Formats: sequence, structure tokens, C-alpha cells
Amino acid sequence: LTGIPEGLFAHCPNVTSFHGTFASCSGLISIPEGLFANCSNVTSFENTFSYCRNLTGIPEGLFAHCPNVTSFELTFSNCSLTGSIPEGLFAKCPNVTTFENTFYNCSGLTGSIPEKLFTHCPNVTNFENTFDNCSGLTGSIPEKLFENCHNVTSFYQTFDYCKGLTGSIPNNLFAHCPNVTKFNSTFSYC
Repeated sequence: LTGIPEGLFAHCPNVTSFHGTFASCSGLISIPEGLFANCSNVTSFENTFSYCRNLTGIPEGLFAHCPNVTSFELTFSNCSLTGSIPEGLFAKCPNVTTFENTFYNCSGLTGSIPEKLFTHCPNVTNFENTFDNCSGLTGSIPEKLFENCHNVTSFYQTFDYCKGLTGSIPNNLFAHCPNVTKFNSTFSYC
């Protein structure tokens, strides 16, 4: 499988889960931006594109019509994704509670982490392993990355093995996260 038609799910408005839908499709090169345009009831994108080793990028508006998503667990894990993470990727997903392992082992991701990536996700409680082993990410961690994430309880291994990150950890990175109980290995092997 090397491609997906943009309108593949256009007539499936009641879908609630895309768990593992394209997992391990190692020949898949790209994702059409409007793939989930008519899927406003989706709550889970767990493992949807995990192990898609040849993906070349993520379209910014991929989840723009999915306001009910609560889980992006392992969505792009173990993808070689090239390029950067679009800043508005989760802008229309206010109900997300977990970004656990979302970009785990995406070593091909480059550039900086967008400052406003999670701005519109106030209900997140879990950032465990979100960028773990994203060795291609460079630059500093944006100070306002978690500014609107007041409900987070875990940053377990969030930036583990992010060897390309440079600069200092921003002083106020977690200033708006009063409910955190886990910082285990958050920056280990950086």
C-alpha cells in the first residue's frame, strides 16, 4: 500500500475509532489532508499510522474536522516521518486527553517543536513518551509548549533520547501544569 484516496472515509460519519487502521503499512508514503474530513465523531486515533516507515510528512489539517478525539496514543509511533510537525496539527482537537507515544521513535522528524502545538488541547493529562527518541528534532523546547495544559499529570519520558535538542530548558516550561505527579526521565539522554 503506497497511497490512500482522500475521500476513503467520506461516507463514514459515525466512525469513532481508527485504531491501527494503517499500522505497519511500510510502503505508505503520504497521507491526504482531507482523509478524516467527514469523521467528526472519532474519539481514537490510537496506532493509526504506527510503523508506517516511509511516510514523508503529516498534513497540517489532517485532524481539523475531528473535535471529539480523546486519544492520539501511538498515532505516528515508529514512523520515519521526514520534515517538521505542523503547528496546527491538533488545533481543532480540544478534547484530547492523551498524547502518549504520539511521535515515539520518529527519528526523521526535523526542525523545532512548534510552540503552539498543544495550545488548543486544554484537557490533556498524559504526555508520556510523546517525543521519546525523536533524535532529529532540533532547537530549543518552546517555553509556551504546555502553557494551556493545566490538567497534565504525567511528563514521563516526554523528551527521552531527544539528542538533537539544544539550548536550555525554558524556566517556565511547566509553570502552568500544577497537577503533574510524574517527571520520571523527562529529559534523560538529551
